[in-house]
Amino acid sequence: MKRRRSPTQIAIDNTIFRPTKLSRNKPKPIPTASEVQTFDYVYGLLRAKWDRMRTRRHRC
Repeated sequence: MKRRRSPTQIAIDNTIFRPTKLSRNKPKPIPTASEVQTFDYVYGLLRAKWDRMRTRRHRC
């Protein structure tokens, strides 16, 4: 059963995560090339292809 929150509690929860003017405008440092993490979209497709090929080979 969900508990109802009071309007005061909702207002307090919203102010906790509201950024200030200073934090919104603070420039972020540019990471070096070695710190940048990339996501390989092709790997998931290749993995599915390899799994299909392996199951076909294994059945015969």
